[in-house]
Order: sequence, then C-alpha cells, then structure tokens
Amino acid sequence: MPSDDRLWRDRLASVADEADPPSFATDRVRARVRRRRGLLAAGAGVASVMVISLVTVAAAGIVGEGDPTIGTGASPGPSTPTGPTATAEKEPEVYVCGDRYDHVVPTPGGLLTAEVSSVVRVKTDSGPAMTVTFAATRAVHVASSPPSLFQVLYLKDGVIVGGGPMVNKPGDPSSQGIDPIRGGFDLAPGKPHELQLGPREMLCPSLTWPDIWASPELYVVAVVIGPVEDRGDEVLLNVPLPPSAASLVMKAALPD
Repeated sequence: MPSDDRLWRDRLASVADEADPPSFATDRVRARVRRRRGLLAAGAGVASVMVISLVTVAAAGIVGEGDPTIGTGASPGPSTPTGPTATAEKEPEVYVCGDRYDHVVPTPGGLLTAEVSSVVRVKTDSGPAMTVTFAATRAVHVASSPPSLFQVLYLKDGVIVGGGPMVNKPGDPSSQGIDPIRGGFDLAPGKPHELQLGPREMLCPSLTWPDIWASPELYVVAVVIGPVEDRGDEVLLNVPLPPSAASLVMKAALPD
C-alpha cells in the first residue's frame, strides 16, 4: 500500500499536468500601476503646495517682523501713505541757488537785537557793502565768526539768487560750513556795536551785478545768524545750519 506522502505527490503531479500555463492579467496590472502613480503624483503635488505655502507664510512673518496671520480673516495693518500728503516737505539742509528762503523768526527782542543798518553800492560790478548793528539789554561779550564769514543771502521774490559764504550752485546738495575762526565784540545797554560785513560777490548762474543794479528794487539782502546761545557773560552766535536753525534774519532792500 503506497504511503500518504507518495499519494499526495501523485495527485499534485496529476493536477499540474491538467492546469493551463501560468499567465497574468497585464491590463489589470497596468491599470493598477497607473492608478497608484496618479495617487502618488497628486499626493506629491499637495505636499509641494503645502510646503510652498508654509515657506511663503514664514517669509512674510520674517519680513514683517511679526507673527503671520493664517486663515483668520484678519485685516492687514495700515499701509505706508503715498501721494502728496504722505510726508511733510523736508526742510533744506544747505543754502542752494533757486531754493526759497522764507524762514520766519520770532519778533526781535530779549537780550540781543540786530538790524541791517546800512547797504551801500560800491561798484556796478560788485556786491553791496553791508553793516549790521547789534544791541544788548545787559553787558555781555558776543562770540561769533569774523564779519567776513557772516551768512548773507541775496533774494528775489524769496528765492536765493546769491550770497555767501555758504551758497551752492543749483541742485548741489553738498554739505556746507565755515572755518572755525573766533571773533567777537562787547555790548552794553546804550552802547551798540556796528559790524562791517563787507560785500558778498557770489551770484547764481545767468545773473550778473549789472543785472541786479539795473533793477535793485527787485532784490533784498538778508543777513542770517544762527542759534543764539546765552552763556551768561557771553553770547554765542552759532553758524545757521541747517537754514531753518537761524534765530536772527535781518533783511534790507538794495539801494537805488
């Protein structure tokens, strides 16, 4: 009697002889592969979108120096104003040909007062000689630059057309200043001091002294003195920079 193992082997051999050759449903396999690839591509696309979105939000938080707002419906903060009302017009830093100079100073008074007491035509091809008279309500020493370095402007309709020693050519924003040379004079009540400034020859392009003296009524001379610093026994006349820092502006018409 054959053993159980031999019996099973014979049966398996018989079944194998009767079976068809092995085959695969290739169409079904290809369909499944395409479907899985599509799902993987879709998943990768979603992941990419999520990564890009997160990077964008993070970058926005860094640039804005604040916490990003995500999907809260919060309104953005105020934007930077634009247009003519965005910022106030910036004060000029230097004296430049063609710029307006209509700086308003308080009414003269207090410790120190000054006025342009004389404007004299010297020659038709030269600027006028100017004299400024200072007065004080108490005995004091006035420390200042030498007279030739006092700032003078020639104005036409409030526009700078010349002067010196600090006047730049049109469109030139270069920094300005004067040599730190110390001068000065003494004042006391009832004892004013006249300071001879001499002329300032510089004129803006296309303008000459014969042009000015042909119509002197169109022009004004302005002596500009910077912040006045009271130190008790001494008063310091600082350099008027920027132009809006001036605390004394004395104007006078040119002589006929």
